[in-house]
Amino acid sequence: ADARGTWESRSAQTEAGGAIADRLGIKPGDRVMRTRYVFRDAGEPMMLSTSWEPLALTGRTPVMLPEEGPLGGMGVVERMRAIDIVVDNVTEEVGARPGLAEELLTLGGVPGHVVVVVQRTFYASGRAVETADVVIPADRYRVAYHLPVK
Repeated sequence: ADARGTWESRSAQTEAGGAIADRLGIKPGDRVMRTRYVFRDAGEPMMLSTSWEPLALTGRTPVMLPEEGPLGGMGVVERMRAIDIVVDNVTEEVGARPGLAEELLTLGGVPGHVVVVVQRTFYASGRAVETADVVIPADRYRVAYHLPVK
């Protein structure tokens, strides 16, 4: 079923850890904007997402905060286009693992419940402009795709 709903988010500047720096093609310790989301369907938490964007790209621009300003909530592709960065592809790695206690507390699961994790990265001319971890309770939701063919 298509899930439509609401979300809440909070953004903060932080330093990229090693794994996130690798995904973004930056150095560990480089500044990033981290945004944490809780997505809800009919008020119930159904998905978590944490995204990171290099502040070397978005810092001091109108799109620095993903959910605020004139393009708040418009998504990565539209926000990047506004600062003359053309997103041309995205990669996703999908896996499963036991949910972390903090995740399951928010999602309403119990320790040991399996979550689907999607590691997504948007690129512009080979440069990563955003990466995110999306966490979905595997016992309640599926991840479905529609991929256009050129």
